[in-house]
Amino acid sequence: MPIVLSNNLSSINNNTILERINVFVNLRPTGAHAFKEQPVFCFTSDIEWAPEWAIKEMLDLFKQYNIPLTPFVTHDSKVIRDRYDRPEIKHKVGLHPNFLPRSSHGETQLEVIDFVNNLWPEAVGFRSHCFFDNTKITDAFAKRGFKYDSNLCLFLQPNCEPLFHNSGLLRFPVFWEDDIHFRRGVPFSIETISDFLDNPGLKVFNVHPLIIALNVPDEKYYEAHKFLNQDNGQDHFWREFVFCAGGGRDFVESVLEYVVTKGFRTEYLYDLYVEAFDDSPRAIDPHAAENTRAWGNSNKGDDPALKSYRIASSDQKTEMVRDIYDSRDAKEVYATSRDYNLRELEISFIAKHLAGGNILDIGCGNGYTITSLAKTVEANFIGLDFSSVMLEGTKTLTEKFSSELKSIPKFQYCDVRQIPFEENFFDCVISERCLQNLPSREDQYKTIYEIHRVLKNGGVFLMVEGTGDGLDRLNKVREQLGLAPIPPVSSENVSALRFREAEINDFLKKLFEIETIQFFGTYYLISRVVHPLLVHPGKPSFDAKINEIARLVAEIVPDIGQLGHVMAYKLIARK
Repeated sequence: MPIVLSNNLSSINNNTILERINVFVNLRPTGAHAFKEQPVFCFTSDIEWAPEWAIKEMLDLFKQYNIPLTPFVTHDSKVIRDRYDRPEIKHKVGLHPNFLPRSSHGETQLEVIDFVNNLWPEAVGFRSHCFFDNTKITDAFAKRGFKYDSNLCLFLQPNCEPLFHNSGLLRFPVFWEDDIHFRRGVPFSIETISDFLDNPGLKVFNVHPLIIALNVPDEKYYEAHKFLNQDNGQDHFWREFVFCAGGGRDFVESVLEYVVTKGFRTEYLYDLYVEAFDDSPRAIDPHAAENTRAWGNSNKGDDPALKSYRIASSDQKTEMVRDIYDSRDAKEVYATSRDYNLRELEISFIAKHLAGGNILDIGCGNGYTITSLAKTVEANFIGLDFSSVMLEGTKTLTEKFSSELKSIPKFQYCDVRQIPFEENFFDCVISERCLQNLPSREDQYKTIYEIHRVLKNGGVFLMVEGTGDGLDRLNKVREQLGLAPIPPVSSENVSALRFREAEINDFLKKLFEIETIQFFGTYYLISRVVHPLLVHPGKPSFDAKINEIARLVAEIVPDIGQLGHVMAYKLIARK
């Protein structure tokens, strides 16, 4: 039997409730009723006694997309306190009391409420474990000054909006929850719910740290690995259990990308409560500058190409990226990279670790990288690309540098996800910002398998690709100095699907020996932090003199702080 209240609670003031109903229903047409006009997204998480590594993985994902997340806490967490225990945000954390039998929160409902209230005294909202609810519980929270709850699940129901509860609390129903999704037998593909996302209404998403961290694909996988929820040990222990692709994290990340690129509004639950009642001087103006909010969504998603890409199918994404590169002037040396100083640093890394033999460059563009390498290395260079315009540009560059070349590279048209060479053919494969332009994580892993297939045993894979963690670290420095964060995608970089370092390292170790990892933090620190600060309020430019100096410094001291959204690997194939 569920535990019950042992104390008699005084009733809530009925006049106060009637006044608040009047405000909510009649006086705020632009507040609560805004949900009838557009979708409004709130992302939340039931922390569920999760270990610190799982909580961190989840919070880092939302920080990557600069989207606010309301956590409902079950226990004291250092990770939560480090992120949320700040005056401007601590009151936006909610509680997640467990009223079920054998609860660690207490034997009676009042004990449970007192326990969680002491966990985070600033909280004014809650959601019960398993949505457990009764009138005495809501009255008890209301009496303690709580303002809202999220204690109802209306899975994928249209036109959701806040409900005024008889206790005086404002109730925000959950629109989608990760474990309910897989328990209903629905596959983790955004296409399964995309029709629901554009419709008006409140869209409260609820996720769980373990499901996000392990990328849990279904109920069977969850049941087999939920023992990890009790593990607060070394970080490396759990990573071997992360599901490779097509799980809950991939799904949520697709939703976040969709929301960002569509420019949808995202809020903390607390802020929506404030908007409904004007209970605080912090009432929200939905059109106010987003940088006044911690983790606010700074990407308005104005660019049609950016919006279109994130909602496109895999094949459509491929065609869109091809069109982008086909539209560029392939005769320009740096046609595929405007930051030419960073490009030269990447090529320097590749040259440092390159030997002769058969060398393949996937996603070669106009061939500038292997043409540069062919000036100093005698080898059988082959470049693959899916842009016919870029491949035409390879002819121009080969002719331009012909007198300097020790080798003449060959180029051919190809989708790199299916490399048209036999096994064990190449001594070295190069991928320079190619994998990050593939449509999905699954495509990225498939291509890495292809690279491993065509490499000889002991062959070298030089991988220069995007890192979401490096971008996070860079943005943290920028924000501390008053600079706006660099968004993960933009109108000029719609297809950037960067790796998470722990995840890609675990995957690579199955196929390769990781010999070297290099970041370009020195260059990023100078070009993306010092340079913008020096020219503020003007705009920094790639061709500024300070970026040339940054490149020279980085040639001597390559990395400071592992900053920036590019990382470079030297990998040795093991077969």
